[in-house]
Order: sequence, then C-alpha cells, then structure tokens
Amino acid sequence: MKGPILTVLLLLAAGPVAAEPGPDQTALAQRYLADTGGSYELIEQQIYVTAGVMGDTPDSHARQHALQQAADKHRAELDALDTQLAALIAATYSEDELRAAVGFLESPAGRAIAQKKHAYYTAMFARDRPPLAYSDDENTAIATYAATPQALSMQAKSADILKQTLALAEPVQTAIRKNAQTIYCRTTHKCTDDSGYDQNAGPSIRE
Repeated sequence: MKGPILTVLLLLAAGPVAAEPGPDQTALAQRYLADTGGSYELIEQQIYVTAGVMGDTPDSHARQHALQQAADKHRAELDALDTQLAALIAATYSEDELRAAVGFLESPAGRAIAQKKHAYYTAMFARDRPPLAYSDDENTAIATYAATPQALSMQAKSADILKQTLALAEPVQTAIRKNAQTIYCRTTHKCTDDSGYDQNAGPSIRE
C-alpha cells in the first residue's frame, strides 16, 4: 500500500527552508495541496491499490469499505495533517514554483486531469470504471508544465524532504490501518477465534 502515497508525497516534497513564507506563498501552498487532493485522496488511492491486489471479491470489498470508514473516522487527523503539509510546502517551495504549479493544476487541463484521477480511484470495482486516460491536449499540458524551470526545480528538491513528509503522515496512516482492521474483523469475523479475540487488533472487537 505504500507505492501510491510515496508517489504523491514526492509531489509534495521540497528542499531546505530558505525563509519565512509570506501570506501569498502560504495561500498558494494551501491551494496547491487542495488541488492535489490532500491527505484524504491519498487514502482513497491506497484503498484502490488494496482492491487491485486482492481482486474483485466480497472479501476485497469488505476491506475497501473498512478502510473508507476508518478514513472517515480519522478525518480530523487527516485535516490536521493537511495543515502540517501545507505549512511544510509553503516553507520549502518558492512562491514562483507554487504559482506555476497552481497555475497548471487550476487550468482547464489540470482540473480535467484531477477529475479523471478522482473518478478512477473512487470507483473501486464499479463495472463502469472510467479508464485513466488523458486526451492529447491534456498530455501536452502535462509535458509542457513538466518541462518548465519551476517544475524541474520542484522535482529536483523532492528527495530532500521525503522523510519529513513520510514522518508527518505515518501516525495517522497507522491509526487508519489499525482501525480498518478492527472494522473488518467486526464486519466479517474472519480474523477472530471463537472467543472473539482478534489476532491483530486485540480482544473485544465483537461489541
């Protein structure tokens, strides 16, 4: 389950802090994070990957729903994580970099790409899942932005702060995984013995 969140966190990563961000830079960082979906959308992508690994089965659906319910229960923590990530982004990306990134993400092509990603990752195993394919214009927009000095600069900085972003995300991710396991056990009883003791989450899960 770490692949997608690693990929998206790389997009959120940046280099060493240079100066205290001003209000415009902070606002751009908040828009950047919102445009990329924030922490909640990362969890949705993880749910999708879990589904893909397990296949289209009743057990897979139960695990997907458990992860979704757990993410909803921890929405306050995810919102708090977004606040931390926005501050980190504002403090480490330059205003010029953020302005270019937000300009792309909020362009017609950028918004269309984001909508397609959201529809794809939230469909789970829906039979009408849309393909994750971009139009020629959207692919051109991606390539054009990726070649800009700002995009190249952001990408070059990504490895420097990856450990910090992962450290920020790990506590709530751990809590969501544990809560999802408990929900799954309560729903399916597949991970309990006759006494109701869960091998992963501990006793008393059959409340």
